Amino acid sequence: MTLTFSPAAVADIGAIWDYTAETWGVVQADRYVDDIRSACLALADGERAGRRVDVLEGYLKYPVGRHLIFFRQVGRQVGPGIVIIRVLHQSMDVERHL
Repeated sequence: MTLTFSPAAVADIGAIWDYTAETWGVVQADRYVDDIRSACLALADGERAGRRVDVLEGYLKYPVGRHLIFFRQVGRQVGPGIVIIRVLHQSMDVERHL
């Protein structure tokens, strides 16, 4: 499967790293973002599965730490894949940010 990140998801991950580095240090920020990226790869490979999102049809979510990875499965000419749409903190208003 292919794995693609939307521009918003890339920005989310960058902001997560910045906040974590400022609050808990660079080592923790690297570790946390690595956990998020590893989860994305596992979702793309089918090793992990997401749950349906009630607010948008076709969207799935998967928790990592205090964040939720929002993604959708897509068909590609060369094979199926997933697109990571957003990576949001669990306290954020999902409807507003998706």
